[in-house]
Amino acid sequence: MKLVLLIGLGWLMGMPVHAAPPSVPRSELVADEGLQGHIDYLGSRLQQGQFAAMDSLLDSLAVGQREYLLCRLLTTLDASPSASSPELLLWVRAQSVKAPRWLVEKEVDGFLVQQPAYDFAAAARLVLSRWQQQVWQDNYRQLLEQNSFEFKQIYNSRNRDLALQQQALLAVLERQPRFVLQREARKLAAMSIFLPDNQLLRQLVERTGDTALYQKLWHQPVDHDSIAALMSVARFHQGQTASDLLIAASRNSRLTLPALQQLSQLSPLPDSAQKFLLAELGNRQYSGQVASLLLQMDEPRLLAQLADRLTQQEKRHASPVMLPDTGTPVAQPGL
Repeated sequence: MKLVLLIGLGWLMGMPVHAAPPSVPRSELVADEGLQGHIDYLGSRLQQGQFAAMDSLLDSLAVGQREYLLCRLLTTLDASPSASSPELLLWVRAQSVKAPRWLVEKEVDGFLVQQPAYDFAAAARLVLSRWQQQVWQDNYRQLLEQNSFEFKQIYNSRNRDLALQQQALLAVLERQPRFVLQREARKLAAMSIFLPDNQLLRQLVERTGDTALYQKLWHQPVDHDSIAALMSVARFHQGQTASDLLIAASRNSRLTLPALQQLSQLSPLPDSAQKFLLAELGNRQYSGQVASLLLQMDEPRLLAQLADRLTQQEKRHASPVMLPDTGTPVAQPGL
């Protein structure tokens, strides 16, 4: 089996894995005479690994029947987690690089275009991409079990398969015990590494609550995963720790408002958080939102300070022309 995986990896690394879903076979486009017999024969030869016999029958058929049967045959392999033999892998690989010959006109965005009636090549590429995913997942699972996984084997800007390999890694991490995730979270937090997005950081912080990893996430470019991870802080941390993490998040301008919202929901609110929120009243960009958050909080001392702060601001901004006239001249009139 190890040989199969190694050969499979070698063959698949050189192929494009962005495969589109194959078109659904439509038997009404081909004559159905003899089709069921051909399907049974090809399925039997496939199970026995007799690929030469399969190709011999397929080559003897008309183009429509051949491509329809190929599509049907490859669709049956789609549920297989991996290639059962190197020969099967080679045969599927050979189908993936062929060009379907039977084309039909279809309307796409108001234009008539010619597309394959049975895109068996796309079906083959989809099978190969799923097998490749399984090869990666098996590899990452083994490395994690041995505590020898290296993030940089995936996360580097020159890796053309980074998105697909990350997909495989995330699928493996989803099934790992917490102690493994905590170990990997600590490793990642200490690394300077290229990350294309925040999916990995989000998955790890939402499973471990690692404070250093949260801090690393706040320094990443913000995306929807950052926002989602922010909501999980209170699930792992309370009091001063949660306050410090949310204040740090608010210093990223694109996280400021959701971080302040989360901070205002801490109860009881630490003194450092109260001072921070009051200080943010002086930020012209967010002062209105901060005042609104403070008014919603059940913190009598904080509300009293807010009222005092607003009163002081009102006095400072009062116009001199609005001051009451006492009638007393400022200076003695001259002679």
